[in-house]
Amino acid sequence: MIIGKRGFSLASSLLAGLVVVGLGMGMSTDAKAQETDFSPFARFGLGTSQGQLSPGLASTVGLISVNPDNVFINPDQPASAAALGNPTFQGSIHVQGMQLSEGEATSNAWTGGPGNFGLVVKRPRARSAFSLGLTPMTSKAYLVQRSLTDTALGEVSTAFEGEGGLARAYMGLSHGWREKSWVAAGQKDSVQISVRGLDLGAQVDHWFGDALQTSRIDILDPTFRDARTVVSSRQRATGFILGAEAFQVLRARYDDLKQFRGSWVMRLGATWSPERALNTDFTKWTESTVLLSGVVTGIDTTEFIQTELQGTVPSKWTLGGGLQYDGSRGNRFGVFVDLHAQSWSNANASLGHLMDGDGSWADAWSRSIAMVWTPGRKPGRITRTTYRAGFSHAMLPLDLASAGDAATVQLQEWRASCGFNAPLKGSRSASQLHFGMDFGRRYTDLESYHTESNMRVHIGVTLTPFVKNLWLTPRLYD
Repeated sequence: MIIGKRGFSLASSLLAGLVVVGLGMGMSTDAKAQETDFSPFARFGLGTSQGQLSPGLASTVGLISVNPDNVFINPDQPASAAALGNPTFQGSIHVQGMQLSEGEATSNAWTGGPGNFGLVVKRPRARSAFSLGLTPMTSKAYLVQRSLTDTALGEVSTAFEGEGGLARAYMGLSHGWREKSWVAAGQKDSVQISVRGLDLGAQVDHWFGDALQTSRIDILDPTFRDARTVVSSRQRATGFILGAEAFQVLRARYDDLKQFRGSWVMRLGATWSPERALNTDFTKWTESTVLLSGVVTGIDTTEFIQTELQGTVPSKWTLGGGLQYDGSRGNRFGVFVDLHAQSWSNANASLGHLMDGDGSWADAWSRSIAMVWTPGRKPGRITRTTYRAGFSHAMLPLDLASAGDAATVQLQEWRASCGFNAPLKGSRSASQLHFGMDFGRRYTDLESYHTESNMRVHIGVTLTPFVKNLWLTPRLYD
């Protein structure tokens, strides 16, 4: 791979700056945190999976199956890599503010963390592509402390600390086909264009990670012993995703000079992933501790549990489509919809160990709609900004037991989003700067029972080679 020194410096400086800003904004005054999903029902990202951890996907929240344009990497749709025009690297970070309410209790925090990092390897304008990347599913890096006064024990300090989480590493192959046909240009001539196309892709991914949670009780009175509990959950699972995208030109117009005057295009897409086995190495130990020379030292183990648990993650499918208009000045407008479904109720028997507390797995689905708009070219300006917006509503895979009632209520969520991508200044390639934000609310039909609100801001880049410095292409001269 050949990368020019100037391009490498630009990419490195920008990514380093984004990481520093994200981590700095992810620090709160009373707790340090770098979390992907703050919900107590995250279940390592399986219960309230955030997904869309890249600016392009976040700005069209919930839109996975079909891609309105080919300027960013979609790690959830393996077929999309074939439609990219050039080899592409993608990186992003996100920052979020959140509020959690249960009854009359409310808590607020600011967190931040990395998003998707991916790479698509292909020759420019080739139909085949190889993709690989890494994206977090959930991360728990936090430290929360509080103090209270007990009538019997005196001053008591408690601390809750978390680290680690679950991530997804993936690699895939995709290939596309295009069919060309002649379209009338005026009354006496015609032009040849691609009127329909199909992209297919397959992706193998591996979930891995270890979530370590530690709680400490420090009784300041030296006559009492302290206590520490450490819970470790090491997860691993391997599976694959199949994806397909297709487009059909419904109408295309050209004038007598063979100048493009507009077209209508229909786009369709779908993904499917089968069931996968999830293995969990679970360890829990509780011990009495004392403070020796400023170091917390365990002196007696009161509980130790070590076991290996197995379960099955249910299959998932997504289906989407939309209609897109392209104008003669490069303007574009499209409306797209997406549907997701996953039968999590089948996981109650095998993954009940992940659903601690008064909850159970429930069937999940989501519906989303998104719009994409690119203004037309202005005199003297070739590059333009593309704007996106979306809205989704989902029933999450969690049934919560309502207080004092045997009935359960399902956790649901709505999210709204907006964002844009613009050409990266200082780069002569098709590299893009991406910005996206989404905000939403998780709730149940019992409004006072449990609510979560959050707003996320995503910043990232996609880097592509300059036409005279093509990656993966041997130099013809030195």
